[in-house]
Amino acid sequence: MNSAISAIDDTDRALVHALQLAPRASWERLAPVLGARPETLARRWERMTSAGEAWVSGLGLRTGSQAPCMAWVEVMCAAGTSPAVGAALAGDAHTMGVEHTTGGRDLLAFVAVPDLHMLFRYLSFRVQRIPGVTGTRSSMVTAVHSAPDRWRLDHLSPAQAALLTARTRRVPGGPGAAAPPVTPVPEEDRPLMLALAADGRRSVASLARELGMSESTVRRRLSRLEAGHSLRYSCAMASGLSGWPVAATLWAEVPEHEVADCAAVAAGLRETRTCMSVSGTWNFVISARLRTIEGLARYTADLSRRLPGLRITDTAVALHVRKSEAQELDQWGRRVRTVRPDIWTDPAPGVPDQA
Repeated sequence: MNSAISAIDDTDRALVHALQLAPRASWERLAPVLGARPETLARRWERMTSAGEAWVSGLGLRTGSQAPCMAWVEVMCAAGTSPAVGAALAGDAHTMGVEHTTGGRDLLAFVAVPDLHMLFRYLSFRVQRIPGVTGTRSSMVTAVHSAPDRWRLDHLSPAQAALLTARTRRVPGGPGAAAPPVTPVPEEDRPLMLALAADGRRSVASLARELGMSESTVRRRLSRLEAGHSLRYSCAMASGLSGWPVAATLWAEVPEHEVADCAAVAAGLRETRTCMSVSGTWNFVISARLRTIEGLARYTADLSRRLPGLRITDTAVALHVRKSEAQELDQWGRRVRTVRPDIWTDPAPGVPDQA
């Protein structure tokens, strides 16, 4: 491990775990749970965020009353060009994640745009025109069964976690419960969502000053977005520090009538980070965090044992996660910068569809 990032201790990891459960909780609320003074927690968090070792981001990708159009995009590159292609993709507002991977593709990107036409424009007039790109293959996301913000570290005791989750707003009901009603997102709320992309813990006062709104207006809009599940917060730690440094993606085939059951089982495994239904050659994509490379074989064996109807067709290990959840990362997984996820912009401005 790089000596510059080796000062993280278990208290830091417990703090990150606590913020995964309650991302905007005050230091006063977290202090008795973690057994530390509020000012000590604030000081630790400032140290980690300044070094890019941990962060809380807010993502609001809904477009009006609709979910965004999302896709996994596999990118093939000419020899020696993948670093430059990866850097170009990581700088795009429409890529939420970019990885250099093993397997039959050089790069794997997760893309979000407002609609299918914008996906066509992004692939045709942006990705496929990056020098070095020789081909792409896309799989549309048709359902998100488990999102990245649900993945947790494991440094709090069940009692500590219960103290936080008991007071944290959650989706009503358990597995199989009806989804909460969709709350439309007005266009005027987009600047507020984008302002939270780099720091989901920004104070209401800070947001009000930047956006030229009153604090009461910001507070009211935040409450509405959070209650409508249009804005989600994600707390992450640099992968090289978290104890889970290996990222892997699995493609699988699942009988359509078993998708819901498979998603529930896969999402319940400790290593699973995301689980989605997709269109294309395969109909299921799972991403996982692992402690070691060897853990991939154990994880896939566990999936196969628990889910006899699931057939894993391909796997890829990330050689370098260049971007995750709109955050550009270095080789140890530390945050370098936030790329504002303004997915509503035209990915190829000025280029006609007939080009």
